[in-house]
Amino acid sequence: MRYPVCLTILALVACAPLMANDLPWDTSPSSAWPAGSGQATFELRGDYLKDFGIDVVAGSRTRKERFSTEIKIDSGRLWAWVPYGNFEAFSGGALSARSDFVLRRGDFIADFRELTLVPSEDAKSAQLQILDRSGNHLATITHAHAAAHPARGELSFASSDVQGSDWLFNQLGLPELGRSPLGQLRLSLGLEVPPGADLSQTSPDRGGLSCQDRPFWPQNNASRPAGRPEHLVDVSLIRMNTVAYQGREMGTDRVKVAPSATLKSVGFGDAVWVPKFGEMTSYQFDPIDQHPFLVWNMYRISDGRIEQLAASGVKHAWLTININCSINCGNNNTLWPGCEDVYGSSTNDNNADQGPRDEIVASEGLFISSPSFFDPGNTGSQTNFAGDYENRLMVKESELETPGAAYFLDSWYVVMDDVDIWNSMGYRSINPSTAGSGWTFGPLGQFTSSTPLTEWIPFPATDPNESHVSVVIDGPTPDAVYPDNQPDGHFRVLARAEDQGDGTWLYRYAVMNFDFDQGFSQFEVPLPEGAVVSEPFMGGPDDVLTAPWNVTIDDASVRFTAPTGEKLPWFTLYNFEITVDQPPLAASSIALRPCAARNGGPRVSHIPAKLVVDAVGPGEFRSSRIFEDRFEAEC
Repeated sequence: MRYPVCLTILALVACAPLMANDLPWDTSPSSAWPAGSGQATFELRGDYLKDFGIDVVAGSRTRKERFSTEIKIDSGRLWAWVPYGNFEAFSGGALSARSDFVLRRGDFIADFRELTLVPSEDAKSAQLQILDRSGNHLATITHAHAAAHPARGELSFASSDVQGSDWLFNQLGLPELGRSPLGQLRLSLGLEVPPGADLSQTSPDRGGLSCQDRPFWPQNNASRPAGRPEHLVDVSLIRMNTVAYQGREMGTDRVKVAPSATLKSVGFGDAVWVPKFGEMTSYQFDPIDQHPFLVWNMYRISDGRIEQLAASGVKHAWLTININCSINCGNNNTLWPGCEDVYGSSTNDNNADQGPRDEIVASEGLFISSPSFFDPGNTGSQTNFAGDYENRLMVKESELETPGAAYFLDSWYVVMDDVDIWNSMGYRSINPSTAGSGWTFGPLGQFTSSTPLTEWIPFPATDPNESHVSVVIDGPTPDAVYPDNQPDGHFRVLARAEDQGDGTWLYRYAVMNFDFDQGFSQFEVPLPEGAVVSEPFMGGPDDVLTAPWNVTIDDASVRFTAPTGEKLPWFTLYNFEITVDQPPLAASSIALRPCAARNGGPRVSHIPAKLVVDAVGPGEFRSSRIFEDRFEAEC
């Protein structure tokens, strides 16, 4: 932990308050606040722990479903570091607690009935270790949405992952599970505010940063001094520590997977974080309940092809814990400069927060809550929740069993008015393998702030038979002042030509639409005169691509056209392949046709009807026009 002040842990010795010179800045007169009596609820995942052969025994019953049980806090206290009324970390202490369950596999029983909770830390994020009566480390409470509420005397963990320890899984005979989640925990402790403590929830000016006149909302140009581009919103995904199995859909071969995520504000603007159906006085733009959204995909590279295997729904964020900040102006519905926020893999599987992608305007980071999936009756409040396997990343087990394949999982935080989408996403390589009838995905590869497309073809490409092109689609006013200059979307086209050794070439294309909401309805490859084409292929993730696109081949091009009502939607990768009896042309290209409009209707005037992209291929378009005006697609 960052600021150890206790003499011992298990003895539950009270800790002395931290002194100002122990802290990164002076928080006089006191910032070490005791938190003690309270209650906790542990949601145990009997629904998937059973797949690993782990019995969850609560009371006298073996539970094979997702259920909640109470954790009783008996005695002790934790010392919370609360500079200016904002929780940052624990500085010592311990709690004695009780529950009514054990975990059992074979002859080993992990006893959770008498527990000690002690502070720990990872990447400057507060954690609590769960110890059994013998002091063995059973699990860690991590990715906690921890917040201090001085006015009501409460320290809360609104949601957090409970990850099994290495010791626990070794004893259970499942070392390959390596810190997999057991479920999630919610905790509420009584918080004692010391006399004279500073409750302003506003840290002092630091490094030229001040809370004066904040928040700086992008929509309010008047709040941003002229010539100060540093007030742009820029949120970066900085960690993805866990990729976890979350259960099997009964009667199918599909399994559920969710990651953890940590993000950080790397700009100096302020990002709004109002939960759906919520409101905040300082944010008066319509719609008011705006917040970031986490989405994730799984990919496989095998036999020369990169494919997207599955897509998540949208995890709606609802609170930012604001830790490790450059400046903290209070309020957990605003991400301030330098602040970080965390979400665990179990939190990213909450039924209350999982919605469909098609309700998000990805290019704007915009959501309309009523009516929506969460409020189909337009009541102005949440009346609907996702089922356990609805709006989740569900992948077929057979897709995880390809010998010699490389697998990847990426995440992307979609944030309103974010000026750089590329640092808001990242990925790790994963290693799917079975454990009992469940799955594990470690050891994970190094976290990379980028897209896994670069694992197939680097950006920019270096091989003359490969290309990797990133395209920005301008909005209607690209020369306007931020945020009115934000683009309509981004997409990438990757291409590879493979000599088949028989006079033919296999051309592989991967098209990734990141946030172009209108989507694409046609992919076209031009041909040289007299070219012979064979073996056209088109593919995409089974949970997105409902029907293959139609293929038309003539003497000028090969066209893949989506069925009426279909398109390549945002944050989705589709594959297109053809075999041609012609080698790559030095100046070759492909073309994409956008849908008429985001929600049907007439063509958006500033979006070209046809976008031509330089890419490795057998030919170039015979027309000299880069953009064509005709448009026929209906999506």
